[in-house]
Amino acid sequence: MAAKNKKARLVAAATASPRTPTPERLGDDRAGKKRNAWRVVAVSLYNPEADWIDRTTATLRQAGNAKANRSLVVREAILRLQEEVEHKSPEELIHDFTQRQAKRVQGV
Repeated sequence: MAAKNKKARLVAAATASPRTPTPERLGDDRAGKKRNAWRVVAVSLYNPEADWIDRTTATLRQAGNAKANRSLVVREAILRLQEEVEHKSPEELIHDFTQRQAKRVQGV
């Protein structure tokens, strides 16, 4: 009996105050609206890489950085990679990535 009463209350509440649709929030045009400066991106890592990130995070926390987390470590790694490759040509970039990948495959 209680389930019927709850259902009736929910239906009554929903029909009593319908929300007004706001189509502008559905479009890509967000002129005048502030967008997040960040977004969540899922990345697959092998266990040794993920473990290294966790160890580095723990080390930073032990050293006094209470706000250290995985995102901080990954963002710092990305910034360092950006600095390293920013002036390389596409040919140099592909060569570097191919060389590092070959070293990983060989276990060097």
